[in-house]
Amino acid sequence: MTKGLDVLAVDLDPQANLSQGLMRNNYGQFLKERRPSIVELFNGYIPPRGDSQAPQGLEESYSFELIGRKNNKALHLIPSRFDFSDALLNSLRPNPRVLARYLSSNFTNKDLILIDCSPTESVLTTAAYHASSKVLVPVKPEFFATIGFPLLRESLDLFRKQNPANSLQVTGVVINNSFYDGGNNGGPEKEKALREIKHEAKKNGWPLYKNELPHSRGFPKMMRGDYTYLGNATSFYSFADEFFKSIGL
Repeated sequence: MTKGLDVLAVDLDPQANLSQGLMRNNYGQFLKERRPSIVELFNGYIPPRGDSQAPQGLEESYSFELIGRKNNKALHLIPSRFDFSDALLNSLRPNPRVLARYLSSNFTNKDLILIDCSPTESVLTTAAYHASSKVLVPVKPEFFATIGFPLLRESLDLFRKQNPANSLQVTGVVINNSFYDGGNNGGPEKEKALREIKHEAKKNGWPLYKNELPHSRGFPKMMRGDYTYLGNATSFYSFADEFFKSIGL
């Protein structure tokens, strides 16, 4: 398990990359069997299926997907589906507090809850804010990514203003997709973008992690269960150690 912790991962991104990465080849079967996902969590029930004549509630004992277990520690996942955005848009005024309420009722025993969000601002972002105490900010060292940095600060400031009881803080900024296997380290464009990122992070009082996350050709193979080529995917462990230390775990 992750650092020997009891962990829940929540996929709030309609692209469902976290779900596919953790479930690997089982993700297709999950879709085929129409097992409950984040869609059902926001809807508040499991639709009638097969011989079932009535919708079912999401019981407290419902743990969604079990990814792995070691001793009394487990990694669970609340997966996403590709129709997540459509399901949410078709509902009437989706409540951004639904996720926080569900987690507070059913997963208080977890040592760590990780929520993966889409980079675009939406009701899902607000839902993640309500359910979180810390925000990890991944940013690519390129122009189009750095110009969105101030928008995140505005988003967080607005949330805190509207929800003064929430102590949401940025735990740090991590440079993502920073370099390629066998390639250069980004060149002049990366250097310029990094200067802008460091300036914005310092201005906002956001720590910048020392370890960067590379664009790795080995990581997709690992997600498929193929460990014949790891590339620089092993550098993710260094960031993980730094991240856990930053949040006191």
